[in-house]
Amino acid sequence: MTGDISDKVFAQQVIARLPPAAPSPGFEAALLAAYDAWNDARANGAWAAWKAGLRRFSEIVWPGAPLWAPASVLAAALLMGASLGALLPAAANAEPAGFSLEQPGSFSLLSSDLPQEDMDGRS
Repeated sequence: MTGDISDKVFAQQVIARLPPAAPSPGFEAALLAAYDAWNDARANGAWAAWKAGLRRFSEIVWPGAPLWAPASVLAAALLMGASLGALLPAAANAEPAGFSLEQPGSFSLLSSDLPQEDMDGRS
């Protein structure tokens, strides 16, 4: 038996012994409540049914908050992540630094790791 086959058999045995995945009772209850709200509001039109189901399900994410609050927090987090990713210097362009016991490594998001003489020559 080769190593690949024995790994495959081992992985299949391990996966077979795992307990079945089941959602938590609260999550399942929230899904059913969202469906009930959607079904009750269906007579008022598709948009009303969609909003009712979404509002009921959003009570799990942020109980008591208006529907726009979780969406705005998600949008702000995405904007901040994209901004930091665009503004921080790319690590791939930097030369690898040598290891030194005399000079401990440091990391800062706000300042450059280049020596001062390199910074003066850049401007």
